[in-house]
Amino acid sequence: MSQRIKEFVAFVPNQIELADNYGPRLVGFPFNILFAGILKNKQTGQQSLVNVCYWPAPDTFCENAQRKEMRYYADPPNDYFILVTFDKKSGQWRTEKFKGKNLIQTAEGSTFDGAMLHTTMGGLEPDECPGLENTKFELVDDDLGWETVE
Repeated sequence: MSQRIKEFVAFVPNQIELADNYGPRLVGFPFNILFAGILKNKQTGQQSLVNVCYWPAPDTFCENAQRKEMRYYADPPNDYFILVTFDKKSGQWRTEKFKGKNLIQTAEGSTFDGAMLHTTMGGLEPDECPGLENTKFELVDDDLGWETVE
């Protein structure tokens, strides 16, 4: 079982609007998806905010009679992507976070806001953050966050 950076901040992104120049097909999808967490350096006690922002990949958009979906990728790139799906009949939103081909997190909601809160409160994977790929983390029992191990 993978462990995530557990101190997190949840976000509700703005929805894409026609004025954002993504085209009418993408209206209503998240403008971006931001994940954030707090790391604590075990030696210094200093806390740092880490985050990863995923941006829409309009070329991955597809639509049929039942649903619309699109992928989101991080900038700078990492091994993860988010698949966002809107079910036309129910009005429900669903997100799936993948590392490569492996599904590691799902979230859904009957509203856009609910789905995005559940998505982002899922937190970050330690190797999801650019620049932290080679940092070792240790979960401390009395702390909800991750501590770096030097």
